[in-house]
Amino acid sequence: MRKNKTAEPERKCPDYIHSLPKKLADVLHQPGAERYTKFEAFRYLLERQAVHNSDGSKNHPRPFTVTITELSVEWNWHRHTVTAFLEKLVSLEYLTVEKTKTGFNLLLNDLFVPDL
Repeated sequence: MRKNKTAEPERKCPDYIHSLPKKLADVLHQPGAERYTKFEAFRYLLERQAVHNSDGSKNHPRPFTVTITELSVEWNWHRHTVTAFLEKLVSLEYLTVEKTKTGFNLLLNDLFVPDL
């Protein structure tokens, strides 16, 4: 017997902001996957930034240097995919990128590393 369900009109999700604490990122992390998801890649950048600034520069974050090749090998992505992902994060204002002679300086905007 089929129930006659009234279809709800599709509702568009509004913009929202939610913090992503490391504990939640760890829960969402799927270790062992051969290729990083976009979430895994973003988590990788968050952790690189947090570790890089864990030496006392938490309140004044410093950029960390990477190469596109380094990220493509780590994430198992094509170099073009890495570049497009970073460009998307820049366009959304989550990431600042500065080209250097040896690679790129990356700085995740608004990353807060609390004292424990």
